[in-house]
Amino acid sequence: MQNMQDKLIDGFDKSREFVLRHKKASICVGVVLLALLIWVTVSRFYTYTDYTIKYEMTMEDSDGTAYESFHNNVVKYNQDGAFLIGKNGELIWNEAFDMASPDFDKCGDYVALYDRGGTKVYVMNDKGRKGVVNTSKPILRACVADNGSVAALMNQRDVSYLELRDIEGELIASGELHIENSGIPVDIAFSEDGKKLSVSTVSVKSGMLETVIYFYNFSSSGQKREDNLVGAYSFTEMVMPQLKYMSNGNLVAFGDGEIAVFNDSFEPKLKKEIFPKGNIDSIFYNEDNFGYVGPEVTEDGRNVKKMYVFGKSGWKKLDKEIDDAYTTVYMLSNDDVVFLTDKTAVIHGISGVKKFEYEFENDIVKILEGNGGRDYIFVQDGVTREVRIR
Repeated sequence: MQNMQDKLIDGFDKSREFVLRHKKASICVGVVLLALLIWVTVSRFYTYTDYTIKYEMTMEDSDGTAYESFHNNVVKYNQDGAFLIGKNGELIWNEAFDMASPDFDKCGDYVALYDRGGTKVYVMNDKGRKGVVNTSKPILRACVADNGSVAALMNQRDVSYLELRDIEGELIASGELHIENSGIPVDIAFSEDGKKLSVSTVSVKSGMLETVIYFYNFSSSGQKREDNLVGAYSFTEMVMPQLKYMSNGNLVAFGDGEIAVFNDSFEPKLKKEIFPKGNIDSIFYNEDNFGYVGPEVTEDGRNVKKMYVFGKSGWKKLDKEIDDAYTTVYMLSNDDVVFLTDKTAVIHGISGVKKFEYEFENDIVKILEGNGGRDYIFVQDGVTREVRIR
């Protein structure tokens, strides 16, 4: 009996030791998790004011050199050609060309580099050139789809033309826009799947300014419609100079006093209208979100500058007062909004937190997203740096 009692006591002691040991471990794990949670929470609401350099690359750039992000790499282009620069500054590809006014568009796995006023579009992916599209008239605006096809708005002798060509340059569809009937085209947008094209035109009718957005569909169903035209929508006393297809197929039209969202249907319908309380000074967007900056008067009579961000269906995500000076504003693919002057940079997260603020000694040309939440690429005169803000 005593032996049995000793075994029970021994078993109880071992069980108690086990529980205490694992309780201590659980407490340690809990403390670590709590510390991690505090760190994540603080970092989300913290404004970084400095950075460390992960790598830098020195390159002499000619006047007019521009930079864009592509698959976490950097596309650098100017009149003489384009380069794709990867991590640690390695050159992935370069493409020589001669363009008077080079411009850029991207979608999915493709980049389009074209000459405004010229007739060539270079279609590139992350390996290099995939095709060269030659248009029949001088290009005003060109867009690329996720399959590499190209839509071009062209002009010659007061007549505007539209062309769709595949990545090999073969003509898919074409059409004409006459000023007396359709107005003056000011922008086009091409859907990711390469099946939908929208054109914004401006005209004066009976002394009133009018914008008309035309919707074209190049699917098998759209081919049954005359000239592939499946819809049109007009705005009186309004200019809509910029169009953008979002990743869900909705079209966003940016006006001087309104932002309109059209749904992704065969015959697009107006889904949402956004009217600012003041003016729209600047717009920004990526594939999933869009927004604007403008002045307005608060309910208590204060004159403020506000930034608004909306999702791809037009629902408001952010409404924030800002006091940042800027000459350029744009949205990165990671949803950060960048405000730049010649020597200052401010980055706002889509949550409304000011993530970064800094004044540079040398001019800052562009900030692009890096591979991590705090990693960015700073482009300055002659120097490109991958950095981590801190």
